[in-house]
Amino acid sequence: MQKEKYSLISNNDLEDIQKWHDKKQSDWYNNQFHLAGYSGSTNDPNGLTYHKGKYYIFMQSCPFSIQHFNKSWALYTTSDFINYNYEGLTLIPSTKYDINGVFSGSARINENDEIEIYYTGNIKFNDVDRTAYTLKAFIDLKEKLVTKELLFEADLTKYTGHYRDPIVFEKNNELYMLNGAQTKDLKAMLNVYKFNGSNWENYKDVKFDEGDEQNAYMLECPNYFKLDGREYVFACLEQDAPLKDGSHYVKYREVEIDNNINFIYKTSLLKIDLGFDFYAPQVFSNTGERVIMLGWLGNSKSNPFPPELTTWSNQLTVPRDLFVKNNKLYQLPIKELDELRVNEIKGFENVYAYDNGLAEICASDINNEFEILIKNEENENIKISNIDNKFIIDRSEATFKDEENLPPLINLEDLNVKSIRILVDRSVMEIFINEGEHAVSVRFYINEHNKILTNLKNVKINQLKGYSYNWNNIIFKNEIKGQ
Repeated sequence: MQKEKYSLISNNDLEDIQKWHDKKQSDWYNNQFHLAGYSGSTNDPNGLTYHKGKYYIFMQSCPFSIQHFNKSWALYTTSDFINYNYEGLTLIPSTKYDINGVFSGSARINENDEIEIYYTGNIKFNDVDRTAYTLKAFIDLKEKLVTKELLFEADLTKYTGHYRDPIVFEKNNELYMLNGAQTKDLKAMLNVYKFNGSNWENYKDVKFDEGDEQNAYMLECPNYFKLDGREYVFACLEQDAPLKDGSHYVKYREVEIDNNINFIYKTSLLKIDLGFDFYAPQVFSNTGERVIMLGWLGNSKSNPFPPELTTWSNQLTVPRDLFVKNNKLYQLPIKELDELRVNEIKGFENVYAYDNGLAEICASDINNEFEILIKNEENENIKISNIDNKFIIDRSEATFKDEENLPPLINLEDLNVKSIRILVDRSVMEIFINEGEHAVSVRFYINEHNKILTNLKNVKINQLKGYSYNWNNIIFKNEIKGQ
């Protein structure tokens, strides 16, 4: 079913999309409690918002390719983060402003109690040059309809066509928009627009790495939120370096933004996740003091393709609650995910057998060195160890190996590990250290892994189950306002 990179999507494709979905569902590596598109490749979470009792989770979805083709937005809704309704492909390339891809963006609930979506439309002139449009859209779930409206084009006198990912927020009863940008001299920049009551106006540029230079050539996927009376901004700062050297970490700063939208930085840039397999996080825009984050459990610099992955690739993280502790952002899986626990697994001689590739490892009061081995019957494995004050994740003995896209050794040095919690899915895991002080997202490919070996003393292993889904293979009608 492989199609051209910018071929359009229509109802004529539903049968092929279904075939790709069915193949995905039968693949061992298909994760059971990590959201992914119906078929094809998944990347950034988009438009996270809460409306009329439901959480809306849009995501970048490329239904015809395991790579970044035909970028669209898929949508899941849920009321409990356990049972999900897949609503279908919502925003798709359909106008002269987004024909080469519906890129990332955000959503808010407006004064009319509507979900108001902001996103980037990608337009390619040739293999190198492009422009970007910022659009607004409204979605009608009942009528399966998306209505789009052009807001503005990127200023190509100041920025390259790499300008994207609008996040809209309110401050002092004014609406502002952050976009990631690349300047004409190939530097990372955060651009701010302000809404004047009828139009959006370019307000100012902000150097996000001021005082903490990152030598980044591009900034993308910014986000703004408040927590415990503090303001935070995070963004992806891309560097020209190998993945293993940290070219694509997501970093955040505590900021104070004054009435003129001057950024006063309260901290240096800090990593929000220590793994290589984490990118483009976003928080729900309107859940008040509870800040829930989802990220892409993958990376735009990393594209590992085991031979089994022919109809899908990538996934999102689990939802994580953010909270402030010791003047830093901490994060843990949301409490709702406790419902995925089926039963505690009893071990024999430090070996714990689990089913369906799904398990949870919890250990506290750690005072000694330790190893955790997750393996299959062929002894293919991934090892997590904390020895000689070095926390190391070793993927060198996995079923599928890819040194460039899945660096075999992740050495995080001394994390002073006192507790650890690991959520293990079919081909990803999420590690939380010291009650949320550190998070590490990891992709791994071990066929039919089913055993955990560990010398941890105060350890509890739980059998987990997957999410429940109601599937709707639907493509929403997309139209431009007034046409």
